[in-house]
Amino acid sequence: MLKTRILVALDGSPAGAAALEKAAALAEVDDVELDLLYVIDTRSYNVGFAQQPDVDGTILYNAETRAEIELEEQAAPLRKRGLKVNVHLRFGNPRTVIALDAPRDYHSSLIILGRASKRLAARMFIGSVASFVTENAPCDVLIVAAPGA
Repeated sequence: MLKTRILVALDGSPAGAAALEKAAALAEVDDVELDLLYVIDTRSYNVGFAQQPDVDGTILYNAETRAEIELEEQAAPLRKRGLKVNVHLRFGNPRTVIALDAPRDYHSSLIILGRASKRLAARMFIGSVASFVTENAPCDVLIVAAPGA
Protein backbone atom coordinates (compact mmCIF):
# COMPACT_ATOMS: atom_id res chain seq x y z
CA MET A 1 0.00 0.00 0.00
CA LEU A 2 1.27 3.48 -0.89
CA LYS A 3 1.99 5.98 1.84
CA THR A 4 -0.64 8.72 2.16
CA ARG A 5 0.58 11.86 0.43
CA ILE A 6 -1.09 15.25 0.43
CA LEU A 7 -0.34 17.67 -2.38
CA VAL A 8 -0.65 21.29 -1.26
CA ALA A 9 -0.81 23.87 -4.03
CA LEU A 10 0.71 27.17 -2.93
CA ASP A 11 0.54 30.55 -4.62
CA GLY A 12 1.52 33.01 -1.90
CA SER A 13 -2.09 33.96 -1.17
CA PRO A 14 -3.92 33.91 2.19
CA ALA A 15 -6.03 31.04 0.83
CA GLY A 16 -2.86 29.09 0.03
CA ALA A 17 -1.60 29.66 3.56
CA ALA A 18 -4.91 28.39 4.94
CA ALA A 19 -4.62 25.30 2.74
CA LEU A 20 -1.13 24.67 4.10
CA GLU A 21 -2.31 24.92 7.71
CA LYS A 22 -5.16 22.50 7.00
CA ALA A 23 -2.72 20.04 5.42
CA ALA A 24 -0.30 20.36 8.35
CA ALA A 25 -3.09 19.67 10.83
CA LEU A 26 -4.05 16.53 8.91
CA ALA A 27 -0.43 15.41 8.69
CA GLU A 28 0.04 15.74 12.45
CA VAL A 29 -2.92 13.44 13.11
CA ASP A 30 -1.84 10.71 10.72
CA ASP A 31 1.41 9.52 9.15
CA VAL A 32 1.18 11.69 6.05
CA GLU A 33 3.80 13.03 3.69
CA LEU A 34 3.26 16.58 2.43
CA ASP A 35 4.19 17.71 -1.07
CA LEU A 36 4.27 21.51 -1.31
CA LEU A 37 3.86 22.64 -4.91
CA TYR A 38 4.36 26.04 -6.48
CA VAL A 39 3.64 26.38 -10.20
CA ILE A 40 5.13 29.21 -12.22
CA ASP A 41 2.50 29.97 -14.83
CA THR A 42 4.40 29.99 -18.12
CA ARG A 43 1.34 31.36 -19.92
CA SER A 44 2.13 34.75 -18.43
CA TYR A 45 5.42 34.89 -20.33
CA ASN A 46 4.40 35.61 -23.92
CA VAL A 47 6.33 34.59 -26.99
CA GLY A 48 6.11 36.89 -29.99
CA PHE A 49 5.56 36.08 -33.66
CA ALA A 50 9.26 35.47 -34.35
CA GLN A 51 9.47 33.19 -31.27
CA GLN A 52 11.35 35.88 -29.37
CA PRO A 53 10.35 35.93 -25.72
CA ASP A 54 8.83 39.15 -24.44
CA VAL A 55 10.83 38.61 -21.25
CA ASP A 56 14.46 37.75 -20.81
CA GLY A 57 15.85 34.85 -18.80
CA THR A 58 16.51 37.10 -15.83
CA ILE A 59 12.79 37.53 -15.16
CA LEU A 60 12.17 33.78 -15.21
CA TYR A 61 15.25 33.16 -13.08
CA ASN A 62 14.07 35.71 -10.52
CA ALA A 63 10.59 34.17 -10.43
CA GLU A 64 12.10 30.72 -9.92
CA THR A 65 14.43 31.95 -7.17
CA ARG A 66 11.60 33.71 -5.30
CA ALA A 67 9.41 30.61 -5.55
CA GLU A 68 12.18 28.32 -4.26
CA ILE A 69 12.80 30.63 -1.29
CA GLU A 70 9.08 30.82 -0.51
CA LEU A 71 8.70 27.03 -0.67
CA GLU A 72 11.61 26.49 1.72
CA GLU A 73 10.27 29.17 4.08
CA GLN A 74 6.93 27.34 4.15
CA ALA A 75 8.53 23.91 4.61
CA ALA A 76 11.04 24.75 7.38
CA PRO A 77 8.56 25.26 10.27
CA LEU A 78 6.64 22.15 9.25
CA ARG A 79 9.82 20.08 9.30
CA LYS A 80 10.62 21.47 12.76
CA ARG A 81 7.23 20.14 13.85
CA GLY A 82 8.41 16.69 12.73
CA LEU A 83 6.43 16.50 9.50
CA LYS A 84 7.75 14.90 6.33
CA VAL A 85 7.74 17.67 3.71
CA ASN A 86 8.87 17.71 0.08
CA VAL A 87 9.00 20.89 -2.01
CA HIS A 88 8.33 21.01 -5.73
CA LEU A 89 8.60 23.84 -8.23
CA ARG A 90 7.04 23.26 -11.60
CA PHE A 91 6.54 25.34 -14.74
CA GLY A 92 3.39 25.24 -16.86
CA ASN A 93 -0.33 25.80 -16.64
CA PRO A 94 -1.24 25.63 -12.92
CA ARG A 95 -4.56 23.96 -13.69
CA THR A 96 -3.09 20.95 -15.46
CA VAL A 97 0.03 20.69 -13.32
CA ILE A 98 -1.99 20.65 -10.07
CA ALA A 99 -4.85 18.47 -11.34
CA LEU A 100 -3.01 15.97 -13.51
CA ASP A 101 0.78 16.04 -13.60
CA ALA A 102 1.73 16.45 -9.95
CA PRO A 103 -0.76 13.91 -8.49
CA ARG A 104 0.50 11.33 -10.96
CA ASP A 105 4.17 12.09 -10.32
CA TYR A 106 3.91 12.27 -6.51
CA HIS A 107 1.21 9.58 -6.02
CA SER A 108 -1.06 12.04 -4.22
CA SER A 109 -3.95 10.72 -2.14
CA LEU A 110 -5.42 14.19 -1.59
CA ILE A 111 -4.97 17.65 -3.09
CA ILE A 112 -5.53 20.68 -0.87
CA LEU A 113 -5.69 24.14 -2.37
CA GLY A 114 -7.04 27.52 -1.46
CA ARG A 115 -10.03 29.11 -3.11
CA ALA A 116 -9.15 32.41 -4.71
CA SER A 117 -11.68 35.17 -4.46
CA LYS A 118 -11.50 36.32 -8.06
CA ARG A 119 -14.34 38.34 -9.41
CA LEU A 120 -17.04 36.51 -11.33
CA ALA A 121 -16.06 38.04 -14.68
CA ALA A 122 -12.46 36.83 -14.35
CA ARG A 123 -13.59 33.30 -13.44
CA MET A 124 -15.93 33.21 -16.44
CA PHE A 125 -13.17 34.10 -18.91
CA ILE A 126 -10.08 32.42 -17.50
CA GLY A 127 -11.65 29.77 -15.33
CA SER A 128 -10.84 28.79 -11.81
CA VAL A 129 -7.91 26.56 -10.93
CA ALA A 130 -9.98 25.09 -8.10
CA SER A 131 -12.85 24.24 -10.45
CA PHE A 132 -10.57 22.56 -12.95
CA VAL A 133 -8.77 20.58 -10.26
CA THR A 134 -11.99 19.32 -8.67
CA GLU A 135 -13.31 18.22 -12.05
CA ASN A 136 -10.15 16.51 -13.30
CA ALA A 137 -7.98 15.30 -10.41
CA PRO A 138 -7.50 11.54 -10.02
CA CYS A 139 -7.81 11.81 -6.22
CA ASP A 140 -9.85 13.62 -3.59
CA VAL A 141 -9.66 17.42 -3.48
CA LEU A 142 -10.16 19.71 -0.51
CA ILE A 143 -10.79 23.39 -1.20
CA VAL A 144 -9.96 25.75 1.67
CA ALA A 145 -11.42 29.25 1.87
CA ALA A 146 -9.18 32.18 2.72
CA PRO A 147 -9.63 33.56 6.23
CA GLY A 148 -12.53 36.00 6.24
CA ALA A 149 -13.83 34.78 2.86
